[in-house]
Amino acid sequence: MGIDDIKIERREYKYLIDQNTVRNIRESIRPFCVVDPFAATHPNQRYTIESLYFDNPGMQLFWNNEIEAVDRFKLRIRHYPQTPDGPLFLEVKRRFNDVISKTRGCIPREGWQELVQHPPADFRERLKAKDRNAVERFLAVRGLGDYQPLTVVRYEREPYVSVIDDYARITFDTCIRSQPMRDLSFEVQPNAWRNMDDSETMKHRESLTVLELKFTSAVPSWMVNIVRTQELHRLSFSKYGTSVKAWYSARSPRIAAWKNS
Repeated sequence: MGIDDIKIERREYKYLIDQNTVRNIRESIRPFCVVDPFAATHPNQRYTIESLYFDNPGMQLFWNNEIEAVDRFKLRIRHYPQTPDGPLFLEVKRRFNDVISKTRGCIPREGWQELVQHPPADFRERLKAKDRNAVERFLAVRGLGDYQPLTVVRYEREPYVSVIDDYARITFDTCIRSQPMRDLSFEVQPNAWRNMDDSETMKHRESLTVLELKFTSAVPSWMVNIVRTQELHRLSFSKYGTSVKAWYSARSPRIAAWKNS
């Protein structure tokens, strides 16, 4: 499985919006979207996402994101805290210009650290057929780049899916927070979170919501209408990049210690 193999390909536009705009967009999408089925089973039609991000000692993935390199990727393990015994998902999310391609492979929670750290020779046989290539890709990319855990990001997602397009999604992400994580673990400290969508971080008078519009090659006309009527301005907001800025800097003792460990 090569670096160019993909499982999901799409475009993804991000905007930072206030609560009034969130309410307006919710109303606007009613004729075109329904709540994501997974979210519909949870309170307030939202679910929690938690991702463990990897990088190398030089923070190559962070800096590629900062300079908006034409070809860049993120490496992460994702799970959903509301299902604590549920599986984990190994993801490689690549961006080439405006095109997002992502591979995502599911692994069981039991023994997951050992599988990621020291994959057994027969690991493919332990997985479902549909997950094998994506998991193998994650492990290969991680091994070639000396990527290690660096930070955990958690947020609440309110997602909607189009009922008239082959693929189109809208998500509202709030309560974005992070904490450092050097281990292959999701054993976070409950009181150690640092907010990343607060007014100070956003340089705005109030906390903002991250709106993501996701679609394939053509932008649905109803999305175009939302952008125009709400006067949205596309911005770059990386949850991983913001988490690194919240906890580390190029000259930070944390980074120096990490490089020398």
